[in-house]
Amino acid sequence: MTRRLLLLACSLCLLAGMVAAVPCDGDGDGTLTAPELATAILDSLDARYMGGTVAAPSLTDLQDAAFVYEHWDGRALTITDTSGRTTTLTRPLNRIALFNSDAIRMMRSIGLEPDRVVGVAKYVLEDPVFYPEYQEKANLGSVWSPDYEQTASVRPDAVFLYASVSETSCADIEKTLRAIDPAIHFFRIDSFRPAVYADEVRTLGLLLGKEEEAREFLAFHEDVTGTVADVVDTIPDEDRVPVYLETWNAYKSAGMGSGYDEKVWLAGGRNIFGENPVEYPVVDPEAVISRNPAVIIKIVGAGETTFGGYDDDDLASFESVLRSIENRPVWDRIKAVRDGRVHLIHSKIIGGPDYFIGTAYLAKWFYPDLFADLDPRAIHQRYLDEFQRLDYDLDDHGTFVYPA
Repeated sequence: MTRRLLLLACSLCLLAGMVAAVPCDGDGDGTLTAPELATAILDSLDARYMGGTVAAPSLTDLQDAAFVYEHWDGRALTITDTSGRTTTLTRPLNRIALFNSDAIRMMRSIGLEPDRVVGVAKYVLEDPVFYPEYQEKANLGSVWSPDYEQTASVRPDAVFLYASVSETSCADIEKTLRAIDPAIHFFRIDSFRPAVYADEVRTLGLLLGKEEEAREFLAFHEDVTGTVADVVDTIPDEDRVPVYLETWNAYKSAGMGSGYDEKVWLAGGRNIFGENPVEYPVVDPEAVISRNPAVIIKIVGAGETTFGGYDDDDLASFESVLRSIENRPVWDRIKAVRDGRVHLIHSKIIGGPDYFIGTAYLAKWFYPDLFADLDPRAIHQRYLDEFQRLDYDLDDHGTFVYPA
């Protein structure tokens, strides 16, 4: 630990020793009442403007007390995150550090104010088109290569990490930062797993004081996922379309318990390697041929296929990868190739918190007749306009699927 970090750690430990309580709770019973908040406000006004001598709360205490009263019914908030850990808060989170770059999109969907974020993962800073308002934030590095000195210097009151990604690295980050500042609250959420997605949105809504915004976003999310589920849930398992999904690395598929396996199922498909116990197995090309999928889905956007997304308007790379898949030896025997049902989709709309957009595309590709009226592009545009609050026109920019 550097000398600078050591000094900071000592000072923060002294502050952490103070007993946490609901601000402006005059009688100390753990509940901030309307009379107590009113008294605190009047005492503050008297001391600031009328020459009063009564000890008055600070402006920060008043602001925090008003938040607790409005959003948490005047009491401490106890929540359980995706990892199963329970945390109790007596003040709002005003200095948030995000190692989980997916969480920013979920938080932005429910209206988080950017000035409450003091640091972000490096991937956010590498994407100025999608994250323009975060470009001046501190660069925290990543969960695999954290910048501890930078993180400590911005003095976060909360750090967000992944719940199921790189668990060892996240545990190391938490251990190191907790030693520097025991007062930091740590939260583990994923922001990309369909099974816990709605719960995470609701939890963030409570944490951030964005309950109504969380309800509005979930109504949109559930309208999309519900439209798909209403149809695919009526399809018997044995009649589901057999699908070969390939990640951005050639022949690396998705096995049991993986996020992509779950998303194929939600869209009404049957992953031909879904029984593989390895989360992301490398498969034999002959095994793909023998299982004869009716649809092939290729994920692009990373690894060997770093192209497309919000800052790339050229479909040439998509076309090249599509042709290379169709031209693999003997793959012309596969039904999906013969029928022209090979599709590419960018990880930006299937791998993270925007997964429901990608799931809509998959459903339409799996069952074009059943989803003739489903418009994934319109869903994507509404998401950008209303919930990501971006001035971005999909008719003019971006490449995410091929062929649509």
